[in-house]
Amino acid sequence: MLRPTTSVATARYGKSPSVRLHKTEQSISPSSTLGMQTKWSSYPHPEGQLYFQARLANYVVVTEANVYRQETENQVSGCLKFIDDMISQQQIMMPPSSELFIELDESPLSCAYYFVDHDTRRIFWIEQTSTELLDMGMIVSDSHRDIALERLYWVHVEFFPMHIYAQLPPQMVDDLIGVMSHGAADRMTSRSSTFPYTAERCSQMLQLLSLQRGRALDGHTLCFVARLWGAIENQRFLTYYGQEHAQLDRLQIMTPEEDLDHQWVKTIANLALWGIPDRFFFELHELFANEQVFVDQWEIFMTTCVSEWHTAVIWVRTFLINCGRRHDRSFYSATILSCLLSRASLSSALPAILSASGSLAVGSILLLKHHGLEDATASFAARYLRAAKSRSIGMLPSAIVFSLPKGLYLWSIVFMVAHFLLLTSHVVGGLAMFGGACFLILLVWAALYVTSPDEYDQSSILSKILCRWHSIQGDPEGGGGGSSV
Repeated sequence: MLRPTTSVATARYGKSPSVRLHKTEQSISPSSTLGMQTKWSSYPHPEGQLYFQARLANYVVVTEANVYRQETENQVSGCLKFIDDMISQQQIMMPPSSELFIELDESPLSCAYYFVDHDTRRIFWIEQTSTELLDMGMIVSDSHRDIALERLYWVHVEFFPMHIYAQLPPQMVDDLIGVMSHGAADRMTSRSSTFPYTAERCSQMLQLLSLQRGRALDGHTLCFVARLWGAIENQRFLTYYGQEHAQLDRLQIMTPEEDLDHQWVKTIANLALWGIPDRFFFELHELFANEQVFVDQWEIFMTTCVSEWHTAVIWVRTFLINCGRRHDRSFYSATILSCLLSRASLSSALPAILSASGSLAVGSILLLKHHGLEDATASFAARYLRAAKSRSIGMLPSAIVFSLPKGLYLWSIVFMVAHFLLLTSHVVGGLAMFGGACFLILLVWAALYVTSPDEYDQSSILSKILCRWHSIQGDPEGGGGGSSV
């Protein structure tokens, strides 16, 4: 039984990594080094994987199944006979540059297959199938489907380059240099380019490609050239390259998005955590626009998050350590913390201690869970964000959790100041305490006013304070429009 598959759905990287050693010592006869005199030829891939190739009457066949084992060769031969019978019965005219890939299934009577046409750079099958069954993604037109098929073709060439390099034109290297050069320029002149590689990475690749310009192809060169072409064709497919409505900007939303349910959850979270969830929600939404992830943007985002969590943990840890030194009254008698932890005022100090402890606990967990994710691949980042995205409230759960270390740290400062003012009122009186509170509020407002651009037209002072706080948090909705370079 035949099962249509694609070049990205094979078990190439899902095989068992263990090597079974049947013997620790093996004799070598003079004839064993001359190779097996069969129709099959073997080629080691540049990565090391061995594959086999044979030329039949109507096409070339490649497989990673070890046909030098008699049982395996019998299974492959059975699949080939079944395919030849289908071609004869349906009177299919095979293209002259056809190549068949076969992968044996666990069942001895079943195998997965696909054909490629090296002339048209397409992948095809000899039976009716669909893009949905092959998990090829959303197709909007025939030309869009052709891009997907060409991407699968380049993945096949990347996996099986060693026998075919002499038959492919070296012009593909020059074409790739042109595409990479444009991609580098696009990245350098646009902050929201859709090209998959950064300008720095493009420059590195262009240096490698320039070494191969004007030279005949070899298997190793063809392998990495095909990999780059596959990545470019995949990005063209995702951005609807050549379609009526192509994606020209990384942040351009191409498919309708569902409205956020439970909007009240977002409102309460922003009120409780100083508007910080809004910033994280916006950044996560941009990072995963169209469910695509650009690895450089992921690196910037995750590095910023880790730095923010680390800063919150350091400050809170210092705060709690100093609180633990309350017995040394001679040193802390004039400090806020000594007053904070006096036995008489421990109950009023509890909110500050709980907020700081919560910030420390959540920040430490986030640092532990996200250690090393700054260097994650784009595919891993996409899987991470896809798993984190809720169907009803989107990225809001992650935005709230990411906001907790900083938000709770700010609350600990507020509670600490409130506690200090409460203690002060017992010494200098309530009127002086009220004046001190007003002075602090005015000081905070002045700091926000001076450090934020005056671009709001709000009527009340409270609205201005809230708008400027959103501006500091990086919320474009709260802070108005901005300019870009």
